[in-house]
Amino acid sequence: MCLQSHKRFLLALPVVLLFCPPVFAQYPGNVHHDLRISLEPGKNRLSGMDRIRVEAGQSEALEFELSANAQVSSVRAQGAVRSFSFENGLLRVPLLPEERGRAIDITVVYSALFNDPVPDTPLNTDNPGYGVTAVISEKGAFLLEGAGWYPQVPGTRPTYKLTVEAPAGILAVSAGQCLGHETREGKTYSIWEVDFPLQGLSLSAGPYVVRKITVNGILVSTYFFASTQDLSEAYLDATARYLVFYENLFGPYPFPKFSVVENFFPTGYGFPSYTLLGSTVIRLPFILETSLGHEIAHCWWGNGVLVDDRHGNWSEGLTTYVADYLYKENSSAEEAKEYRLQILRNFSTLVQEENDFPLALFQGRYDPASQAIGYGKGAMVFHMLRMKLGDKPFWEALRELYRERCFQKTSWQDFQKTFERHAQRDLQGFFDQWVNRKGAPRLSLDSTAMEPVGGLWKVRTFIVQKQPAYDLDLTLTLEAESMKGQKAINLTGSSTFFEAPSIGRPVRLLVDPDFHVFRVLHPSEIPPTVNSIKSSEFLMIVLSGPWKEAGEKAGAMLARSLGVKNYSITAEDNLSEQDMKSHDLLYLGLPAQSPLPMAPVPGLALEAKRFSLRGESFDRASDVFFGVFKHGESENRVAALYLPFSPGSAEDGAGRITHYGKYSYLAFRDGKNRMKGTWPITESPLLYTWK
Repeated sequence: MCLQSHKRFLLALPVVLLFCPPVFAQYPGNVHHDLRISLEPGKNRLSGMDRIRVEAGQSEALEFELSANAQVSSVRAQGAVRSFSFENGLLRVPLLPEERGRAIDITVVYSALFNDPVPDTPLNTDNPGYGVTAVISEKGAFLLEGAGWYPQVPGTRPTYKLTVEAPAGILAVSAGQCLGHETREGKTYSIWEVDFPLQGLSLSAGPYVVRKITVNGILVSTYFFASTQDLSEAYLDATARYLVFYENLFGPYPFPKFSVVENFFPTGYGFPSYTLLGSTVIRLPFILETSLGHEIAHCWWGNGVLVDDRHGNWSEGLTTYVADYLYKENSSAEEAKEYRLQILRNFSTLVQEENDFPLALFQGRYDPASQAIGYGKGAMVFHMLRMKLGDKPFWEALRELYRERCFQKTSWQDFQKTFERHAQRDLQGFFDQWVNRKGAPRLSLDSTAMEPVGGLWKVRTFIVQKQPAYDLDLTLTLEAESMKGQKAINLTGSSTFFEAPSIGRPVRLLVDPDFHVFRVLHPSEIPPTVNSIKSSEFLMIVLSGPWKEAGEKAGAMLARSLGVKNYSITAEDNLSEQDMKSHDLLYLGLPAQSPLPMAPVPGLALEAKRFSLRGESFDRASDVFFGVFKHGESENRVAALYLPFSPGSAEDGAGRITHYGKYSYLAFRDGKNRMKGTWPITESPLLYTWK
């Protein structure tokens, strides 16, 4: 586990004292909100009064964005009642000639209903909030930035003073520093201050119990429901370790606090100075080891150093690299290698020519393919940059970026300039091919041979790549009967010749055996996985056995959970030979009339009401098997089997399988994963074995 001790996180890097000052000058019309709102959960209603200090330009009116369903009661300018217009979510306040070009106060009194439907059984996870942007209910309140719950001046990064009135016992949480929670006369008042520039403010509220500690002057707290208090200490301890780790790696934490806040429906959001996790998410055992650290790292990258949206979102790739990947690297070299390989598999499986795009165009994930690009490919770009520059220049460049650009919009070009300065070389070609160009190299060995020469052996081969060619730094490993050696080689064109001597008789030649270079894997290197089904262009769901009559609901639920857009459902009796060959297949239930069109797997035995896997048998009503196999009758397709043993387990499993995209097989019992794994791979066009 990566969180046993923060000492395992600490790299051999000097602690650099940094100061991250708020930067306001670059944002148009410096703005401050003194916002007071009242929540009425029983009515799904919010009433608000926002006193906005804004530096007006020379235009004839100020414009504010507000929810289109809001009702604006009054507007005052400089304390006097002012006429206004409000239409389609745009509030327009005319200015007097003497008010233009100076700071003025605008006060808006308004109310609005927020009641987005919250999914009872959320399936697909491509949207971290399942499409919910704003809801005020008896269970809690969730108001996302941009939902129009307060008047917002477009294109600004304001500071805020926020006072929230709610029924007694309902605490509100937002970004910035808490100035207190106070209950009086049947109401609880929560006061927050944000003294750093923030593009948009989000808010959560609920019957929270607060626990807190202090780490290096940073207030660390949990806002959990009473039923979740048993997890609070673990989250406080883990947060403290992550903060120590990243302060040593990048510099002082840029906010006054970090809070872990519980939400009443499943979410996975990271906001400046806090993260919002659903009740079911908080209880997942891997969150402490991965996702929590990822969101804390965002406080440095994305919420500290800001993303310049005009030139692509670099923050998800960098955060994935300095969080999820770095935890694996600090655990073991093998885990890090497996993580890099999985990034390559995800991209090769999920991204095709028609849905590929350059990193420079990535804004945020909206499906598995966009995540494979923005998160996975982005992380590998930073890894290859680190391999190219070396550890010292790489980490020093990131520390400088954080020191110099905290709370400033930052682009890929800013990263390039900083890395060039520390590398003392031109990196334009590197950024052009990895950030500004879509795709990835496709590599293979050609004309590999060996011959005895003067008591030694000589190995010759060509490394070829499909056009457009990349400039690549690769490592070749030559294994012989009495030795193992490595050699660095640079590829610059469609074919590069390689020659090396060997003391013993050569056994194997491997190109990039540790997967340090981002590339498209050959189909032989990609075991069929859940992601293979997720990326299916057209999936045919086949209802078999007892599921012929009652399986359509479970099949449709599974397809939606996996994010498959094009699918059809048919009974096994109606399945034609052409259907079997021309579609990816997903069988619900074991076929009764014909053998499964999938390659057999050693150690797996399947029956209608029983399966055994790796020596363990499963036959209870709550047991579920899901496996993805090579299609037995079509080389470029996959076939999957979903084998639940009751309607309840079928519905439960449908919502869980999507979280295990990198695995080939899964076994569940009582809603918990009991077994998972990936079919082994033994072939590669970058591996040559002499017989």
